[in-house]
Amino acid sequence: MILLRNLIRRALKGSLCIFIPLVIIWIFFSIPNRANAHTVSQHHKLLKDIHDEVLQFGINKDPNLIKREFWMDLDGREDNKEEHVVVMRHNDGLNMKLTVQVTYFSEDKGKRFVRFAKDTKLVQCCVKENDLEINKSDYTDKEMEKLFHDILAGIRNKKELLKLIKN
Repeated sequence: MILLRNLIRRALKGSLCIFIPLVIIWIFFSIPNRANAHTVSQHHKLLKDIHDEVLQFGINKDPNLIKREFWMDLDGREDNKEEHVVVMRHNDGLNMKLTVQVTYFSEDKGKRFVRFAKDTKLVQCCVKENDLEINKSDYTDKEMEKLFHDILAGIRNKKELLKLIKN
């Protein structure tokens, strides 16, 4: 606020040619950051929930490597039924990492049961105590929000199925 007040005072004393571009630049940089911060915090919350849900499946022999694979319908297309999702938590020596890999399949009209992988996308995160930091993502912010919601719902559905089967 002090910076803005000083800019206004200088603009009133001097030329408006400098003041107007500075205000436009200030607005340009301040507004998208607020919207982006909310979106990023939503992604972190969903990733944290996915991480916690996968941990509830239990730890394998090696506590530094947890790998869970799921088949779920993420794109709603009937011609390629499901996508393959791998959620892996591993230690790279320095930090605990979380990797979410989604493989999309192409349709093959002549053969119902044969599908070929057409695209694989990754989201890589660093796990720090109670927080996740997205290091790399092949998805846009809008795609990540829908994807993480769908993956979280799919994991919870699988957990419910497993509970029903175990009883």
